[in-house]
Formats: sequence, C-alpha cells, structure tokens
Amino acid sequence: MRKLVLLIFIAFLSCKEISYKAPQPRGKTSLHEVPAALLGAYVLVNDKDNSKDTLVINSRGYLVLSDNKQKSIGDSLVLKSYKGYYFVSVNENPEWLLRILRPEGNGDITFMSMKTDESSFNDLLRNLSKDVTIDSVVIDNEKLYQIDPSPGQLLKLIKKGYFSETSRMVKVKSQPPH
Repeated sequence: MRKLVLLIFIAFLSCKEISYKAPQPRGKTSLHEVPAALLGAYVLVNDKDNSKDTLVINSRGYLVLSDNKQKSIGDSLVLKSYKGYYFVSVNENPEWLLRILRPEGNGDITFMSMKTDESSFNDLLRNLSKDVTIDSVVIDNEKLYQIDPSPGQLLKLIKKGYFSETSRMVKVKSQPPH
C-alpha cells in the first residue's frame, strides 16, 4: 500500500519531471475548499503491482489512510478548477509540480500527470518545446525544466496527450469521514 502512495502522491520528487513556475493554470483563482464533486473515499488501484490503498478527500484536502497524514490546501498545496479539470499544484521550492484530476460521470476520478519516462525524456522536451517555451535552471547541481503555459496552452497540452492517466481513483463512499 505504501508503495502506491509513494507512486501517486509523494512521487512528486521524480528524477526527471517538467515543473512549473507557479500553480496552474496561471491566473486562475485558487480554491479554498475542495468542491463537493471530489469529496468522498476512493480506492487507489495500481494495476502494475495490484496494490490498493484508500484516499479520503474532504473539504480541507486529502488523506491517504495508510499514511494517515492530512495534506491540506494552503500555500504549498494549491487546487484550481478550469474547464472540467481540477489542477493540484504542489510547491517543491523552487518549482511547482502538477497533477490533474478529471471527475468521471460514475463518481470515479482519473488522476493524470505528464509522461516522464526517463528513457524518452529528451523526446518529451523536444516535442513539448514545439508547443510551449521550456526554461532550464541548475539548482544544487540538478537541472530543472520549467514551463509557464497560459491556461489555453495547458488545455492544449492535455488534449495533445502530454498528460496521461496515472491511475484511476474508484469512488467507494459519497461522503468522507471527518
């Protein structure tokens, strides 16, 4: 179970990942509470190793039961809504990492992230640079690649397939425990 939590929510510290200069989508208002459409308990299923865990989303943020640590919306965890998607930005100074949630009609949530397979990272950079400007900076001997797309550009990146389903969160309850 812990492995799944690390892969989905704590894996924001990937070796190679495109990051952002600010919470996304840029210029859109941050939500101070999680919307009702996302509230509930979800089974997190990782098809690769058949591990499962439970994620509880409440009005303040989320809790992964095996971890038992509440992650709350605030300065380092920003939630925004735009065009049917929810954007979760996590501050990993000096960069922001992004995950996207797409509610499904049956109550499940599709969890999306940018494809960052290390073996094809250079191909990703090459292709992505055709759609948005990529800046790079070296901090603590590590090269970071950052983009700052407009909201429209961000939607185009989603539609072009730069973001893919990382996992599906299957809803098990309509209201989370408090």
